[in-house]
Amino acid sequence: MTTLPPPPARILILGGGYAGLCLARRLAHPAMPPSDITLLDASSHWQERIRLHQVAAGQNLPRFDYQQTLAPLGIRFVQAVASAIHPHARRVEAQTPAGEALELEYDYLALTLGSHIAQDPALADPQLLPLDSPIQAAILHRHLQAQPDARVLIVGGGLSGLESAFEIADAWPRASVTLADAGRLAASSQPGGLSHQAVDYLIQSARQKRIDWLQDARVIASQDGTARFERGGTLDFDIGLISAGFAPSPLARAAGLSVNARGQALVDASLASVGHPEILAAGDCAAIATAESGPCRMSCAAALPAAVGIANTLRARLLGQPAPDYVFRYVFRCLSLGRNDGLIQFVDSHDAPTRQVWTGIEAARWKEFICQRTLATLGLAETPHQPQLPPLAVMPRLLQMQSFFAEPA
Repeated sequence: MTTLPPPPARILILGGGYAGLCLARRLAHPAMPPSDITLLDASSHWQERIRLHQVAAGQNLPRFDYQQTLAPLGIRFVQAVASAIHPHARRVEAQTPAGEALELEYDYLALTLGSHIAQDPALADPQLLPLDSPIQAAILHRHLQAQPDARVLIVGGGLSGLESAFEIADAWPRASVTLADAGRLAASSQPGGLSHQAVDYLIQSARQKRIDWLQDARVIASQDGTARFERGGTLDFDIGLISAGFAPSPLARAAGLSVNARGQALVDASLASVGHPEILAAGDCAAIATAESGPCRMSCAAALPAAVGIANTLRARLLGQPAPDYVFRYVFRCLSLGRNDGLIQFVDSHDAPTRQVWTGIEAARWKEFICQRTLATLGLAETPHQPQLPPLAVMPRLLQMQSFFAEPA
């Protein structure tokens, strides 16, 4: 009697952001075990989230159609919003833009749902937009076209807020740009911190671009273009962006998966959900920590390697082998400060800053290289030419990461 081979494993990827798209392409590689891959996303197109500040400033950036991108790879694309996960039934409920209810079954589920800017009802001002999608970024751009001398408020002093403030100030010199930072800019040797050199350069560049950088200025309410601060006082503005308060998708918590206080899925060393080994998670919706990096912050820099980590785990599972532990190390942090200015903060493997920084056009070129390299990793562009060599101290980690992203053999 002839024994038929088992059917290919059904792998369902929820979320087509950086991690989801990277994972889909990785799984479809000919060297990977055969599988039936489905990617589900609410949008029909993929666009670079790390460049939304450029869209807000008026730059035209390409969008990539999921169907056209994935179909040649044999990956099924479903445009729908996932509404519920049923881990014990291995089933996901979703709804299409037309309102059609879907049920998708899986053998393995990858959660790459990313994050969104949590909407504070007190900040629900039509003039204050969350920098969450190209739609909001385009609205701000249209406003600047109609009013080039607009008073622009950026709420949030994290990387996204900084890049938005600097990009808009650079592209629209007549605009009055205010950055409302709930914290205070200061050098810190802790993971995620900035060196003295980096802080000094940011202050200098903000002055040159005439950005009014308000510190200890938490915005607690906004109505009709007037922002109110926790410490007292108000500020009138014409248009603004919220780039603070990122929150993961609520689906993991609602499904009964183990999550942290923020709602990120807890995963083990193989990136499998704690208690549900058939569910894996990467990107902003996952609470990932490694011995080499410590806890991973929400970022594209952490999402892409984790997607490769999930692919490695699934490959081992499909081949009946033990899953490898996920290994990740930080190398640098990139900040765009306009088209011809930037800041590269080199860090240790735990994301703590070193004394080494790049600034100005050198940093801007490196940031653009990283963005183009990201597109190449996703199969959306050719591999760019590296503009310069990084410091020798980070070369071993950089080479390790490049080797990690190499095509599976």
